[in-house]
Amino acid sequence: MDSDVRERRVRLRKHDQAPPAVGPAEAADARALALELAGLHPQEPIDPMWLGLVLEPGETPWRVAQAWLRVRSDGMWSEASWSQVLITDRRLLIRLASGEVASLWWGSMVGFEPDLAAGHVVVDFGDGRPRSLSGPAAAVIAVAGVARLYGIPALATHPSLASIRT
Repeated sequence: MDSDVRERRVRLRKHDQAPPAVGPAEAADARALALELAGLHPQEPIDPMWLGLVLEPGETPWRVAQAWLRVRSDGMWSEASWSQVLITDRRLLIRLASGEVASLWWGSMVGFEPDLAAGHVVVDFGDGRPRSLSGPAAAVIAVAGVARLYGIPALATHPSLASIRT
């Protein structure tokens, strides 16, 4: 295993407390992503090869961020797992602290509830196990989700993004 991958996994395991709700830096990055998606700014280049991830042909990476992942089962939320998230135009690729990689596909979601005041986004696939992503990535996940699920114009009107609009 490559030493960079090992170091990244160690860093993921060291986080044991959830960060506060979306801060100014995260809000600024979310605004920047919205402008990029609207074609008003050039997109930041991201090479998934350096992350050890494989994209589908034509899939576009938008951001790399960190988030806490929780899964609700039988009415209870699981313990949070600190994760690296590659946000693309098709999915959220999540590398858990264990090294496991999971895909949360935008096209398979039946529910999407961003709450930036609380610093989380809940996604639901209709399988009885909603997922909550919280922490630093909540704002960019919210922007990506709104753009992908409701269209670019919704970035200017979706109520959950009001706090990051200027």
